[in-house]
Amino acid sequence: MLSPELRRIMKEDRKFTDMLEEYDRTGEFPLDKVRRSFTLRKMTMNKLKKVSRKTGKSMSAIIDSVVENCLKE
Repeated sequence: MLSPELRRIMKEDRKFTDMLEEYDRTGEFPLDKVRRSFTLRKMTMNKLKKVSRKTGKSMSAIIDSVVENCLKE
């Protein structure tokens, strides 16, 4: 039985509990980075570079956040 405090933490930090569940299930830490090769249109790549420079975030961090936001919807 989970304590109310633990339930509150799990609800507030759902992203982290999901990561721990993934680790328990697969034995692999879900924050490890994976290098993949894919193609983007030049126009999309230029926009990504522009946003990266403007925000000071890496392009991979921007892609991570966009994908995470898409999965929330």
